[in-house]
Amino acid sequence: MKEAKEIYIATYDEILERIRRRYSRGARSKIASLQMVHDILVSSTEGTEELKGLLRDLHPFYWRLIEIEFERAKIESSLRCVSKARYVVRKMWEKYRYLVMTLEGREGRRAYVEGRGRMMSLFRRCRQGMALLKNLVIFLQKLPEIEPNAPTLILAGPPNVGKSTFVSNVSSGRPEVANYPFTTKQVIVGHADHEGRKVQIIDTPGLLDRPVEEMNVIERRAVAALSELRGAVLFLIDPASTYMSLDRQIKVLEGTLDILRGRPLYVGINKIDLASEEQLREALERAEELKKRGVVDEVYLLSAISREHALRVMRDILSRVLPL
Repeated sequence: MKEAKEIYIATYDEILERIRRRYSRGARSKIASLQMVHDILVSSTEGTEELKGLLRDLHPFYWRLIEIEFERAKIESSLRCVSKARYVVRKMWEKYRYLVMTLEGREGRRAYVEGRGRMMSLFRRCRQGMALLKNLVIFLQKLPEIEPNAPTLILAGPPNVGKSTFVSNVSSGRPEVANYPFTTKQVIVGHADHEGRKVQIIDTPGLLDRPVEEMNVIERRAVAALSELRGAVLFLIDPASTYMSLDRQIKVLEGTLDILRGRPLYVGINKIDLASEEQLREALERAEELKKRGVVDEVYLLSAISREHALRVMRDILSRVLPL
């Protein structure tokens, strides 16, 4: 996410080290030292305010991904802690600057030490929260750049059914492709051109036949894309799979219906070059039953390793869902 790449969050220990380095450069007056502490505390935490603005306007898809990894309540508590510390430290600077300037000798020294200590203490209380916010920004920086309102085709389905192969063949996306389940662990976005329009092609991690509350972190990332991103969904099935039976694959498909909330759903019966006639016939019958029920808009037979097959399916779906 490009907006997050411009945000820097300092931890309390990093701020403390900056202050120590500045002290090591030589002697300065008490008022100058106090101002230096104030200035470093405020400037080093400006990124927190930038993060607050970014999170306020964040699309629900990104929030769903965040909440898989972080507790939202802890994020909000950490932001409040730092914002309050920034506000109070400015008030303290005004108070102790006056005391240090007006008091002399031991009393002036005591006011300086007290002011510096209290300002540092404000941020020390946010120590854990500042570390959490730093980790959050690093996490956001690694998220894919997705345009929530752009024309989109989302690939979904069980593990190892060919989603990543399809995405690689039709778009700029380059997910890892391997012959074992759960190769794709993150949501991956690629781009393609369809009749002069730029469209997003999104690869999602594999889903198993279980309720959302029992899903692992990887599966919940797929659910985040399916539930929050607009666009058509192409659900791939592997009729020759040795990892998951056809019955279980159909159950996974049916389990996504509530998540999709009536959005266009297409089924691709993939790996037709590997499946037997009996396997293809059974898969086609099951998919056509869903089409008759009005659950599925169209059923395709394809081999995703063929770029020609994959492009044909992509173009047909996009022609159906995109306005002229």
